[in-house]
Formats: sequence, structure tokens, C-alpha cells
Amino acid sequence: MTNAELFKGYAKTRDVSLRNKIVEQYLYMVDILIRKYLNKGVEYDDLYQVAAMALVSSVDRFDPSRGFEFTSFATPTILGEIKKYFRDKEWSLKVPRRLKEISAKIPSAKEELSLKIQRAPKVPELARFMRCSEEELLEAMESSKAYGAYSLNQTIFDNEDGNETDAHIEKFTAVEDKGYDKLEYEEIIRNVIFTLSDTEKRVFRRRFIENKTQTEIAKEIKVSQMTISRTEKNIKTKFMKELYR
Repeated sequence: MTNAELFKGYAKTRDVSLRNKIVEQYLYMVDILIRKYLNKGVEYDDLYQVAAMALVSSVDRFDPSRGFEFTSFATPTILGEIKKYFRDKEWSLKVPRRLKEISAKIPSAKEELSLKIQRAPKVPELARFMRCSEEELLEAMESSKAYGAYSLNQTIFDNEDGNETDAHIEKFTAVEDKGYDKLEYEEIIRNVIFTLSDTEKRVFRRRFIENKTQTEIAKEIKVSQMTISRTEKNIKTKFMKELYR
């Protein structure tokens, strides 16, 4: 019996044995998605259980008649439960006093420096301002999660052009996994493409797949280059919102 048949059968009968077979078929998702969150103070078994329960919940709520891929549907649910688990859990880890002191000063120091330079500070700038090394600063940010001072989704610094970017604390400690990235990026692309207008889809294909210039696309669609530029900006904004939602 194929996965599609299993889903249809479970949707009709709600047979627990069918649900269990589906869960077994997709447990690989749990292995992939939790890898990015390992070595953050939580036991592998605990993290696996949280993600597995989210997978079961996803199977229960999935409607195969809507035409969506199950992986696309389940990924946000599993990731959401993992992040919620981290937010809700506090750890009693031993953190060096020096790092605790730096961590406690980060919020006020960042606010003070931001007012002074009129933008969010970079890691080197904040480290100099706090008179500590960059390594100490990043270690303090990481260790602060032991008692819940920062969210895994905390946005902290900007890029070198001075424009604020969504650089998350977890970026500095995550275990990279190409399988995880591929799964998550496919989900992001599907979600964004679904929201694009016909014109935006056309511009997206010409600009980012066929690598045409804005001028070439403008001539083809018979609009101004500025219109294409605005459309491209809107598309990028949608991707950024979906990426960091």
C-alpha cells in the first residue's frame, strides 16, 4: 500500500494501525529536523520524543484531499513544537560566572550602543563596547539559553551594510545538515510560490531561474524597469517573511 493510499485509508477509517504505518514511513523527518537542535542542552531522546509526537499530530490533522505534500504540511508543525519545547524549558546548567555577567549586560549594552550608532550593533562592535572578546560574547549568548534569557529565534545583529538582518542566535551553534536544509527550503519555496500573483510568478521565473535582467523582463512584459524592481523586492520580502516566520 502506497503512502497516498495509507493517508486516504486513515482519513476514512481513523484506524490507528494505519496511522502507525504512516508515522513509521515518515520518522526519517524527525531524524533530519532535530539534528539542527542537538547539543543545546537537551537529551537526544527527549528531543526525538517531542518531534515524534508532533509528527503523529501532523498525521492526524493532514487532509490528503487538499493536494499538499505531507512533508510540506508536517515540517512547520514539527519545527514549531521543537522551538516551543526550547522556549518553555529552563535548564539548570552550570555556567561560568564571567559568562553570566556578560549575558546579563547584553540587553542594556545592545540598547545603549544601538542608540549611539543609530543601528543594531555587529558582534565585534558590541564586544568592544562591553570590553570582552567576540568569543566570550557568543559563548555568553549561547550559555544564556540555559536559563531562558534569549529565544532561539532572537534577532541580534545587522549586516555590514548597516541593514538589519534576521541573524538568529541558533545560527552560531547549529549543527548543519543538508537534508534538513533541503526539506525546509522546499517547504518555504512552495508556501511562497502559492501566494504569488501571476505577474510575480512570471518575474520570479525570468529573474531567478532564467537569470534575465530587470530591463529584459520589463521589455517583455511591457512595463517600466522600476515596476520590475518593485515586484522583485516584493517577492524577496515574501521569501524573507516565510523564512523567518
